Amino acid sequence: MHAEIVSIGDEITSGRLLDTNSQWISERLADLGIRVLYHTSVGDDLDACTGVFRQALARADLVIATGGLGPTADDLTREALAQAVDRPLVLNQAALAHVRGIFARRNRVMPASNERQAFLPEGAQVIHNPNGTAPGIDLTVSRSGRGESRLLALPGVPAEIDEMWRDSVGETIERFAGEARVIRHRSIKCFGAGESQVEAMLPDLIRRGR
Repeated sequence: MHAEIVSIGDEITSGRLLDTNSQWISERLADLGIRVLYHTSVGDDLDACTGVFRQALARADLVIATGGLGPTADDLTREALAQAVDRPLVLNQAALAHVRGIFARRNRVMPASNERQAFLPEGAQVIHNPNGTAPGIDLTVSRSGRGESRLLALPGVPAEIDEMWRDSVGETIERFAGEARVIRHRSIKCFGAGESQVEAMLPDLIRRGR
């Protein structure tokens, strides 16, 4: 199983914010024995996001996206994902109840724009977000002759990702991956030799496809 991580937001593509989410998620996936082949960053542009989702779903068995699930006009993940899989956005009552509940617990009036967070691509499931207003999106897409691709869209707030992972996302991915695998890393420290010399000394350890 191969995975791709998609980070969404102008703050990332402009260089103003370091994408630590992709690093953190890659480490968690490695713990589950899932190899990450792609890290993709895309700005807040609907066409660009749609294209990235189409490409990711075509080439990766598991896609995890972060960001773009807020209530403002530049939060485009829901729309881009719906366009990428050619499905309409539909109101999810459970998601709407969650968003309203967050504001109620904080004794705040919910702006009308937050209702956008309760719209999901048709057929998608809600990923519970215990402490944020942005529910995650769990969507499975069939691919001709290649089996299914699973996409999990999470908010961009690191603390929310961590809690959602421990609450349900990690277990969901583990079940989807099926047979457990192990990715083992070893660090070999070399001194006084260049890359080509080290390669000559350790050819089997670094051969392609190993």
